[in-house]
Amino acid sequence: MLYRAVQTVAIARNFPPPDGHIRWDPDAAMDVAHDFLDGERGRKRIADLAIRATDDGSLERLLYAAVLNFHRDRSRRTDIGALIRRVGDVLHRSDLFQEAAASPSRWHLRGAPAAPSTARQHALARAAAQEPQLAVPRWESERRRAPQADFDTFERLIRRVLKAAHGSLTAAQIALALSARLDPRRLPLTVELDVLERLPDRSADAQTEDQVLGRLHSAEVFDRLSDRERILIATWEKPVRDLGAVLGVGHSQAATLRQNLAVRLAGELAGDRGPEIVVTELRALATEWMRERTAGHGTAFTEQR
Repeated sequence: MLYRAVQTVAIARNFPPPDGHIRWDPDAAMDVAHDFLDGERGRKRIADLAIRATDDGSLERLLYAAVLNFHRDRSRRTDIGALIRRVGDVLHRSDLFQEAAASPSRWHLRGAPAAPSTARQHALARAAAQEPQLAVPRWESERRRAPQADFDTFERLIRRVLKAAHGSLTAAQIALALSARLDPRRLPLTVELDVLERLPDRSADAQTEDQVLGRLHSAEVFDRLSDRERILIATWEKPVRDLGAVLGVGHSQAATLRQNLAVRLAGELAGDRGPEIVVTELRALATEWMRERTAGHGTAFTEQR
């Protein structure tokens, strides 16, 4: 069941095969499945499945959800690693940035303070999100990773982040801030609003500690959202071209609103142990809220706070 889940989810979601494999054949699935089981985290995954599964059907559903999250973690580490290397290359080549005397290396704008920045990660991500122009080079290679943006774009993005930092940052901190702007579908810090799996048993005695805390956190976040933001979360799977009609704004403004909300949620969940639980519960709250609202009063909303 595990081998099948690893292979099926990977192919359906277009995750890259592991190093040393060119396609998702049985050997590739077996290698990744063994990584899924390996170490302390692997033991916790199996323990969680054993605790939460109530029959064969729920075990399979839970296993597929766990494998999906595992694939996402693998892909995220690969993507972020490549982005960190690219950011490091730009930092070294550009005349706009200066390396501070620290270990690990930290960077700041020339003439700006070299002390470590105390800015929050969501503030840095918001600064990157405000860059209006992204230029992506044409790419035809099937063997190498396509660049996410050209050198000038990276330079502008890094400059915005370091300006907001008011101090120095590591290449990894900068890359994390850039990731939402370069590809808002792949949010930093494991926040992905397309996690639609529901917890099979919502009773209190069937939930792990992370699930209970995640539900409490999701309720706190939901209470702070405006009506417009709740609508965005409830309709997250809709194409941008359809969001304008739902929100009563233009397509480009709808895209900006959704991207800004993604960056905000990334900051909100930066230190959460189970962000995928919070996101799943937040989506459920928003969907139920919108169902009740449209049934009673239409889709009117308050302005974003």
